[in-house]
Amino acid sequence: MISHHPHLAMVNRYVLCYVAVTVTLPSFGTVAVEERFVMNSYAPVKAIALQRTPAAVIRAAVDVARDALGSDVAFGAIGSRAAEFPIASAKGIRDPRWNSIVVRPHTGLGGEVLARGHPMIVADYASDAHISRDFVEIVARGEGLRAVACAPVLGPAGVEALLYAGAHLEGVLGDRAVTVLEQLSAFASVGLEQIRARELELELARLRERERLAGRLHDSVAQRLFTIGAVAQASRAQGDPNSLIDAIEEIEATAADARRELRETLLKLHRDPENLAFDVQLDGELRLLENVTGCAVRVVRHRTFTRMPDHIARLVIDAAVEGTRNAVKHGHAGVIEVEIVYDEGRLSLAVRSLAVDGPLEQPGSASATGTGTGIRTLRTRAERLGGSLRLTAVSTGRAVLRLDIPYNDMAVR
Repeated sequence: MISHHPHLAMVNRYVLCYVAVTVTLPSFGTVAVEERFVMNSYAPVKAIALQRTPAAVIRAAVDVARDALGSDVAFGAIGSRAAEFPIASAKGIRDPRWNSIVVRPHTGLGGEVLARGHPMIVADYASDAHISRDFVEIVARGEGLRAVACAPVLGPAGVEALLYAGAHLEGVLGDRAVTVLEQLSAFASVGLEQIRARELELELARLRERERLAGRLHDSVAQRLFTIGAVAQASRAQGDPNSLIDAIEEIEATAADARRELRETLLKLHRDPENLAFDVQLDGELRLLENVTGCAVRVVRHRTFTRMPDHIARLVIDAAVEGTRNAVKHGHAGVIEVEIVYDEGRLSLAVRSLAVDGPLEQPGSASATGTGTGIRTLRTRAERLGGSLRLTAVSTGRAVLRLDIPYNDMAVR
C-alpha cells in the first residue's frame, strides 16, 4: 500500500507541497521511499510558457523562482551562438557589476552546469572546490551570496539558458531549491519551444501568402496577356485608323495594369517578413495561443486589412494577444471573441470572453483594474497614436479589453 502525506507551505503566490511517500510491505513494515517538494504548477507554467520572447520567458522564470523559494536573489542567463551565456535577468541583485558576468563552460557554478547538463547547488560559493574562481569577486564578495543553486533550461540543441537562485546565508537553499528550479526550467523549456513553434507557424503563413500572391499574379497576368492578344488579333481586321488607335490604347492600358500589378506583387513577395499581411499575422498569433492554452478564439472582422501600417498592425496584434492571454490566465476563458471594427477613420478592437472554464478572479485583482505591465505598455503605445486602451468589466463580471485608435493620415505618419 502506498500513501502520500502532503504538508503545505505557502511561499508568496506559489504553493510548495512537501510529499513523503511511504510503502507498507508485509514483511518489513512501513518504509520511506521518497521525500521531495513539488510545485503547484498551474500558475507558474502559465506565467512562464505564454511569454513571447526568450528574454521574457527567462525573466518570468526568474520572477517565479524568487517568489516560490523566497530566496534573496534569482537570476538567469541566455545562451548565444558563441556558447556564451550573459546574464539576461536578475531580481534582488545590488552589485552593479552583475550584468558583466558571461558564463562559459567550466566557469563558475553555471559553467559546471553547462558542462554536465544537470542542476547543481553549492553551500558556500566562495570556497566550493567544484567550481572555478572566475566570479567569486562579484558573486561572493560583491553581492555577498553563499548558497547558490543552478538548473539548465534544455532545448533541442542542448542547454539554452541557466536559471539560478541564491541566498546570503549558508544552508538556506537545499534539495527543495533544486527541485523547484528543475520544474521552472522545464516550464521555461516549454515556453522557448512555443516561441519556436510560433516562428515556424508565421514562416509557414509567410510561405502560404507568397504562394497565394504568386498564383494570383500568374492568373491575373495570364488574363491580361490573353486580352492583349485578343485585341491585337481583332485589330488586324480593322481598316479604320480611329479603331486601330483605340485598340492600341486598350493594349497600352492593359499592359500598364499588368506592369503595375507585377510591381506590387513583387514588392509584397520581397518585403521584410515582419510586414506580412496583417490578417495572416493576427491569425498566426491567435492560432498559437489556441494551441498553448486550449482556448478557442473567434475573430470577427468588419473589414479586411492587408496593407495596414506596421506600427498600427503590431499594436492591434499585441493588444489582441495580451487580451486573449489575460482572459485565459485571469478569467479562465474557454471561448474568446476578438472583434475588429473600422468606421469613419477609427479602428477599434475588442477582446471578450464568451465562455469560462472556472471561477473568475475577484474584481480587485490587477487583471480587473488593468494595472498589469502589459496593459500599461499597450495603453502608452495607444495614447502615442492619439488613441486609448481600456480594460472594463461588463454586467457578467467578465472583463473586456478595448483598443480605439485613429486610422488616418495622421496615424500613419
